[in-house]
Amino acid sequence: MSRIGIMGGTFNPIHKGHIQIAQSAYEQYYLDTVWFMPNHIPAYKATDHLVSEIDRLAMVELAIREIPYFCSSDYELQREGNTYTWETLQGLKGEYPDNEFYFIMGADSLMYFDKWVHPERIVSMAHILVAARDHSSDEQLQAKIMQLEQLYSCADFHILRCEEIDCSSSKLRQELAAGNPDNLSEYIQSYLDPAVLRYIQDKRLYRK
Repeated sequence: MSRIGIMGGTFNPIHKGHIQIAQSAYEQYYLDTVWFMPNHIPAYKATDHLVSEIDRLAMVELAIREIPYFCSSDYELQREGNTYTWETLQGLKGEYPDNEFYFIMGADSLMYFDKWVHPERIVSMAHILVAARDHSSDEQLQAKIMQLEQLYSCADFHILRCEEIDCSSSKLRQELAAGNPDNLSEYIQSYLDPAVLRYIQDKRLYRK
């Protein structure tokens, strides 16, 4: 049996914060591997600035290329319509029944997890790792976890301790759109893998 982390998201673009969360999950919960799984059409996010699936998958592959226990997956990209976590996990459990799945989410997502589509199915198929980047919201997170575990008797939530990294894909898109390609901001250079940045520049992604 393998312990597999599922790191989903639009990865638009993938940045060092994503890598750091996956690394923390791998180390703290003794995972065998982490699968980075770009969404096809995310159900809970606006898609106005979403670049192509090919580009997002390529950027993921570049960002994790040197980490042997990370791999990319186009599992959700092969499906049509909105991407729902319960459907993804149901498919994975059907294909890999002997493996144990650890679904990685942000603390912000936890707060409205009970509003997701079929949360009761999600918790029946995976352990949930909640990435917390600081200790200030521990009480709030623990209270929400207790509430969810009362709602769903088989739920197994764990807080994932991560170094605080002030980085977001939306901020990177803004910086890339506004900046001079020949004089990139410190923010861009700090949080984007150099190979991912070269890919973005070569493809002229996120420019106005």
